[in-house]
Amino acid sequence: MRKTSVHQPHQVVLVELLREFRLKAGLTQAQVAKEIGVAQTTISDIEINERGLKVFLVRDLCKLYGHPSFDKVLAEVDKRVKKGIVASPARIVRKDRKQQ
Repeated sequence: MRKTSVHQPHQVVLVELLREFRLKAGLTQAQVAKEIGVAQTTISDIEINERGLKVFLVRDLCKLYGHPSFDKVLAEVDKRVKKGIVASPARIVRKDRKQQ
């Protein structure tokens, strides 16, 4: 069975990196969501790897987090994947999505 994009190593590392950038920038998910015009749950879904990423959204997030060079961000993702710094995809279940 083919893995979906959210389970690919580069996707996992990119999601982790974006979360690191947000935290270093001192921003909440709600602040980020308001700034780029999406719901807070969109940012949450991205950070727990429940949602695929669109290239322009990643670009906007990187700029907001103070990392305007998309090429450098992708280079960091490649570096971490090559070093094997890839955690398992987060398996967090949001409260509003718990199965009863």
